[in-house]
Amino acid sequence: MVHLDSVRAARKPVVIETSHRWSWPEWGAIAATLVVGVLAGTLGLHSVQGETTFASGGSNGTLTARGKLDTALTRQLASAPPAAGSAITIGVSFVAKEGQYCRTFAVGGAAGLACRSDGQWTIPVLTDSGGGAAGAYRQAGSAMPPAVLDAVDARTVGPSLDAKGEQAAAQRGWSR
Repeated sequence: MVHLDSVRAARKPVVIETSHRWSWPEWGAIAATLVVGVLAGTLGLHSVQGETTFASGGSNGTLTARGKLDTALTRQLASAPPAAGSAITIGVSFVAKEGQYCRTFAVGGAAGLACRSDGQWTIPVLTDSGGGAAGAYRQAGSAMPPAVLDAVDARTVGPSLDAKGEQAAAQRGWSR
């Protein structure tokens, strides 16, 4: 008769040590992904820069609107069609939890959220708009990417501004 305890005690535990070393195909895939990301970002930024300029703002790395985007965010009402020759569409305008005005926008292949702070439009969210023809008519806010809609939901404290509310805010220079 064999006792299992004696057999178990005699058996040494098997320890498998594996040191995963990345192979050349894995490193190649990582490098290819990086190259595609950089190229896509560069091409996307170039398509947007034809209409507007984004500038890095300070040490926190936030983007600020410049050029035609700044003008559209400041002057263009969501209820009005884009200015002649402009591909910038303004979506919704609302008051954020922090008390500043924010507006969604679409330009070229990008969409984003801009909030008015210290006399300039900062852009906390900028993302690929997910297609669609530049300058094509869309209902305000209807074709915004999920990242922009989530940012609006996280910041808003009430209903979006109507046409009269937008006009009043624009006349005050988007300051409260």
